[in-house]
Amino acid sequence: MSTYLPRQCGLATYTADLREALGVATDDLETVVVAIDRDGLSYGDEVVATINQDRIEDYSAAARVLREAGVQVVLIQHEYGIFGGPDGSHLLELTRALNACGIPYLLTLHTVLPKPSPGQAATLRALCARAARVTVFTETARRVAIRTGVAAGHQLVVVPHGAPEAMRRPPEPATLRPELRELLDKVRGKPTLTTFGLLGKGKGIDIAIDALAEVVQKHPDVQYIVAGTTHPEIKRQEGEVYRESLQAQVRSLGLAGSVHFVDAFLALDELSAILHASTLFVTPYRQPEQICSGALTFALGAGLPAVSTSYSYAEDMLAGGAGRVVPIGDGGALAAEIIDLLTDTRALAAAKAVAESCASWLPWPAVAAREADLFADVVRQAQAASAGPGHATAAAPVLNLDHLDRMTDEIGVIQFSRGPNPDPSSGYCVDDVARLAIVAADLLAVGTDAKQTALATRWLRQSMRFLTAAYDPSGSMHNVLSYGGTWQDWPHSGDHVGRTVWALGVLVGTPAVPDDIRRPAAALLDELGPRTDALPAIGLRSCAYALIGMARAGRVEQAAPLLARLDEALVETSAADPAWRWFEPELTYDNARLPQAMLLGAALLQDDAALTRAVGALDWYVQHVGLADGTLRCVGNHWHHRGESPALWLADDGDEQPIDAAAVTEALVDAWQHTADPHLARMAGWGYAWFLGRNRAGARLYVDATGACHDGLSATEPNGNQGAESALAYYQALLSLLRAGLAALPHPVAATTPVPTSLPVTTLSKPTNKGRVVGRASAGFSATATPPRLRTTEDHSDAL
Repeated sequence: MSTYLPRQCGLATYTADLREALGVATDDLETVVVAIDRDGLSYGDEVVATINQDRIEDYSAAARVLREAGVQVVLIQHEYGIFGGPDGSHLLELTRALNACGIPYLLTLHTVLPKPSPGQAATLRALCARAARVTVFTETARRVAIRTGVAAGHQLVVVPHGAPEAMRRPPEPATLRPELRELLDKVRGKPTLTTFGLLGKGKGIDIAIDALAEVVQKHPDVQYIVAGTTHPEIKRQEGEVYRESLQAQVRSLGLAGSVHFVDAFLALDELSAILHASTLFVTPYRQPEQICSGALTFALGAGLPAVSTSYSYAEDMLAGGAGRVVPIGDGGALAAEIIDLLTDTRALAAAKAVAESCASWLPWPAVAAREADLFADVVRQAQAASAGPGHATAAAPVLNLDHLDRMTDEIGVIQFSRGPNPDPSSGYCVDDVARLAIVAADLLAVGTDAKQTALATRWLRQSMRFLTAAYDPSGSMHNVLSYGGTWQDWPHSGDHVGRTVWALGVLVGTPAVPDDIRRPAAALLDELGPRTDALPAIGLRSCAYALIGMARAGRVEQAAPLLARLDEALVETSAADPAWRWFEPELTYDNARLPQAMLLGAALLQDDAALTRAVGALDWYVQHVGLADGTLRCVGNHWHHRGESPALWLADDGDEQPIDAAAVTEALVDAWQHTADPHLARMAGWGYAWFLGRNRAGARLYVDATGACHDGLSATEPNGNQGAESALAYYQALLSLLRAGLAALPHPVAATTPVPTSLPVTTLSKPTNKGRVVGRASAGFSATATPPRLRTTEDHSDAL
């Protein structure tokens, strides 16, 4: 779907060239065209529908035509100015209709603006959100699209602009029209510069003419061909004002014998003839953000080196040495580079050699084959989705616990890492040990191989030991333990207490957990349970974590006040601003745990009204973070505040955290189990796929070789560190899908180290003075770069 010949514009030519190349590159692909029209043009038989670009009803009507024609996938060529509605928003009618018909679509972005207007960004973001793939011409365009938030990295694919095969070799002169043969005879044997394309002020031809006035002083015989008619839209509004100004400029500079205007929309063989008669191609464009130039592509496809102003596409295409790039608007610099290449024949030959190498991978059939592979992939995915149950869509990698095993020693799980290596100086914390207990219990619940089961059982025993030692009879808990065995804080209430209740609830409520672990877990939960009434004052997340645990353990009485607190917060904040259906006036960290906890608590207490409100809050949240459109964009370290412009959130380059991706995945799994809404299950799969590259950067955070997970995700790449929290977040997300039957259990990889399964549950000794080091040093342990592996019971009793 695009503008199409005989409409005179670069997009129409591009689409016709691509369609022809697809016919050459594939045997099993039939293409038809939907033409975007404004002038009532007549089209060939391949055009099955025509859209008047300003009639919104034509867009949805075209989707119905495509459905009736049995079309399986649609490729939309997107350019600003060719679709009706504010910022081209009429196109959204077509994409909505395609989605309703079950027809996937791809989007090719011919312009990617570094600073789109709010309307442009909103329209393009909505178009990209539901696209199966978004293709751009260069890696720079991909980075700009990610940085501006118009598309997610996992959607974006770089497919170069193709050059017609006709560019590879010139036609026979006798086949050309007489006036063109006469022009080529006139420039034969002389250094010749060429610019071609539809004329308009943005093309900067006046800059090139000024530069030519300097060039001819050094090389008097240089010729300059300016080929192409005035852009139809410009001619419609302004007539030939720009062309006439250029002709006047040529006369005033005394260049009438050196500059040749070809006022025609040239055929491919005519363009090829001009390019092969030229010495250098010149693109003096004025727009630095221009992300594509068919003219420059054609020139390189003909093996012609170029001198260009520094717009994005030229910078990418000429970076390898196929020409020179100068600052935009700098006619002097343009003249200097042209003079240098015309004077230095070795440099000119080197640039031509690089341009000819470009010509080997730019031909349309090679590009069309890549497009055809994308189409086939999209159709396969669409067929698989329609044939399957419509639940989670992400395929899980092989289960690999090596990294968690390495991060865990005889005391607990090391908090942080430096790169992939555990950092013992960071010590241990209750938060991560509680997460480890949850993951271990879920591993037993889903069933793993014997070595992984033994590993999970060992982690459960260690976790119970650690959590029991952290508990203080006052009802509060320590949180941070040094690697040397010293508590680094006094007992206090906080998120770590809520997470402990959560972990204990999972242990109590998971039948696969051995009785000798479940019993002390239940006893500790009995101790902590009455103290959870203090958690709402600490914060809603502490309250939510504890409520999840009480729900997992089936403790109705202790869940009730926690549910009431969350429900009260949601009702109050939503009443203050109905557009902000959330528990707090800001979104911070681990956000989806709030509606997840409320949902589980409401289900436990059979409070249908609260359950409905919880699902509504979760629905609002997944809309806010983009997951409803297929790509999760977690709230980064710059939190989102009620009343702020959404543009601030989209411009946020702060790191996204794995705990947020895990939270929304688990919340959606729980919501699906209580509502049976298949879209919730699909979104849970998309949330988990954030770890596997379905994110704004298109970067994989999960490390298949070790089972680690990167600690965060910027706009372009993951954080290099791989701490415990991140790996545990990954496994919490994965195991929630496995427990619910929304993913198949991958074939496990054997644990690297045999582990015993029967360590005693003991109590860690507590220091009498904060900061006093006890335990590990007395056993001869040292804070080495790699923590010691599992020790014998005798070693352990001394260590702590």
